[in-house]
Amino acid sequence: MRPGKREAAARTWDPLAAGSANLFWAKIGGNGGYFVAVLIVARALGPAGRGTVAFITVAALVVAHMAGLGVGEATIVLSARNPGRRAVLLANALAFFLGSGLTAATLSFLGLALSGIGPAGVGTPELVILWLGIVSCAAGEAGYSFLVGVERLRQLALITGCTSWVYAGLVFALWAGPGLTVGRAALAWTATEALRAIVLISLSSRGTILGLPSRRLLVEEIGFGLRLWVGSLARFLNFRTDQILMGFIATEAALGLYAVAVNVSEVLLYLPSSAATALLPLIARTESSRRSQETLRAFRSVIFVTAVGVGAAALLGPVVLPAVFGDAFDESVVPFLWLLPGTFGYAASAVFSTALVGSSSPGLSSLGPIVSLVVGFALDLALIPPFGATGAAAAASVAFLVGGATALITYRRVSPFTWRSLLVPHRGDLDVLVALAGPLLGRPRRETV
Repeated sequence: MRPGKREAAARTWDPLAAGSANLFWAKIGGNGGYFVAVLIVARALGPAGRGTVAFITVAALVVAHMAGLGVGEATIVLSARNPGRRAVLLANALAFFLGSGLTAATLSFLGLALSGIGPAGVGTPELVILWLGIVSCAAGEAGYSFLVGVERLRQLALITGCTSWVYAGLVFALWAGPGLTVGRAALAWTATEALRAIVLISLSSRGTILGLPSRRLLVEEIGFGLRLWVGSLARFLNFRTDQILMGFIATEAALGLYAVAVNVSEVLLYLPSSAATALLPLIARTESSRRSQETLRAFRSVIFVTAVGVGAAALLGPVVLPAVFGDAFDESVVPFLWLLPGTFGYAASAVFSTALVGSSSPGLSSLGPIVSLVVGFALDLALIPPFGATGAAAAASVAFLVGGATALITYRRVSPFTWRSLLVPHRGDLDVLVALAGPLLGRPRRETV
């Protein structure tokens, strides 16, 4: 490539827009596979069976994330800032997540087995599947964090888009063959997570000569990670706590209805989460004078697309959801509508909390998610017993809105900006939208220049 063309390419390459678009469309494609799997499970097992499967998968995700202690986020930031230490960072991530995953899985198995608490449909075979799921999710976190840190987002997007279709294929094969049960559905999900972990780790090792783990560097990572671990965990639990709580204080049928509403509404969260993922390594290596500019650009782009998506979902959801999942899930419509307002709060929390992490303020990044978790947990206890799935959805929306406002205000105190700049369009805001439209228009996307 001649110098003039190389410079022009460098000017047009936008890591935030391209990374957001890659991950967004991958999640859309991946959600298609997951949607097919959820649809088969819901129709084959009904609300109660779907609720039990949801409890197993959500519990595995939550426990694995809790065991991470923020090392995943530390791996992302340090890999972006220190290319020369990537080999050791990858080795540390693999050693740490495998060890913490095995420990957390064993403690969870023993705790649930000895206490006897949990949904009625979860016995010893299901607890073994849960153990395997926790280990698989923890191992996958190591590869995921490293790929984000080195900004190989297109590869990550490809894995995201494909693995859920493996899950759908396994569920369909079980349904069409020996028959689908709760244990078989959960095992299919666990096998998919194990495959995802293997692929992520394999891709992370390509182009990086794996070094030896460094205790000193790992201590540095844990020290950095613990400062944001509470917020990261709170952000993660904001999606899952209500479902786990419903497994203990509500019926499995109510959990199944709510899980379907959550599965469908989560499509609206794909762009905010994709933009936040692409934003973290970008902010980490950007000079401080431009960080606020990039953050506000991401927020304006995300909030515009989110508003359009929420409007469309409010119109189409009440018709499409029962038509697709069947009459047994008619009661999922109201919780689905209650979940929509919270999308705006999630968008604000995702963008501004991530920007605080990349700006070396990991402690402050925890405020928004923690506030959201506390508010959501309190409202869950108050609203789930009398209102079931609808109460859980209302609690989730209020929690996201309060947490998003907290994250926004916190970031504004660290990097002051005018309120007007939040929503008034600026040059470059359309870059993310253009990148999103690229695949629809047949435009190629590049990972590097």
